[in-house]
Amino acid sequence: MSNIQRKFFLLAMASSILASCIKSMPDPTDPTVGESSFYDGIDQGTLDNPKIMEASGIAASRKNPGYFWVNNDSDAAGPILYLIDSLGKGKKEYVLGGAIQRDWEDIAVVGESDGSATVYVADFGDNFLDVTNHAIYWFKDLKITTNPYTVLTDVNKLTFRLPDGFHDMETLLIDQKTKDIFVISKRENNKRLYKIPAAKVVNATTVTAEFIEELTFSVPFTNDLKIQQAYYLTGGSVSPDNSEILIRNYIGAYYWKRKSGESIPDALLRGAKAVPYKLEPQGEGITFSHDGSGYYTISESPDLTPTHLYYYKKK
Repeated sequence: MSNIQRKFFLLAMASSILASCIKSMPDPTDPTVGESSFYDGIDQGTLDNPKIMEASGIAASRKNPGYFWVNNDSDAAGPILYLIDSLGKGKKEYVLGGAIQRDWEDIAVVGESDGSATVYVADFGDNFLDVTNHAIYWFKDLKITTNPYTVLTDVNKLTFRLPDGFHDMETLLIDQKTKDIFVISKRENNKRLYKIPAAKVVNATTVTAEFIEELTFSVPFTNDLKIQQAYYLTGGSVSPDNSEILIRNYIGAYYWKRKSGESIPDALLRGAKAVPYKLEPQGEGITFSHDGSGYYTISESPDLTPTHLYYYKKK
């Protein structure tokens, strides 16, 4: 999101909230059989890396339990990922060699059958609805070292297009078993779900994503632009065991417990449960912890105040 759009968004959000115009997300609901419930969020502290001011994605590392990969949506320092701990501490920086950081908006970590894990970074923001080719980068999750700055040389890139014109996107979901990639549009009243089958996720290729379905959650209750912006989808996560899904907007978070054999698209067509959420300045990132015992959220910091990390423990 550009600085001008960010300022407009903040003013719109502030005026809407103060005027009590935004309809709140439903209160967290009691879980049905098999579903989880969560405690209210705990402020884990502020990030001590001052470079993380536009945190748009977060994902739990598998090779470093208790640590998280974080990305800015744009970064003057280049295509960098940051590694922080569960209290927001740490200044480790990893440059994705050969990558371009146009508008990185979400990140995911997927476990592999051999015990390794893969980190995916989605460069698919489209603020001005004029981007034809989007990118997904991936590399092997790696053990943290004492080096404060690491250049990654084994980075893969997939270029993809949408089949139906231009859409801004900020939500990346990856099935932990099939490795199919799903992306969701951000702004429409009924957001649009797209799929890139795992078989097409090949380095240095260009593919067209498949449109799957329109979604019926996070739908604004009015045509007022200020309120519609609150319902923009800004991030998502699939649990490490592949059984749970979280998707967030600017004012709340949605939760699904997948049924046996149920695909991600089928799950998202069912009604979502609301889960606890603490309002953030411009909340965009959400991730399950590495063991699925809770989830974390993170926000951009458009007013240049320190970014906070919040944790929601599973009951």
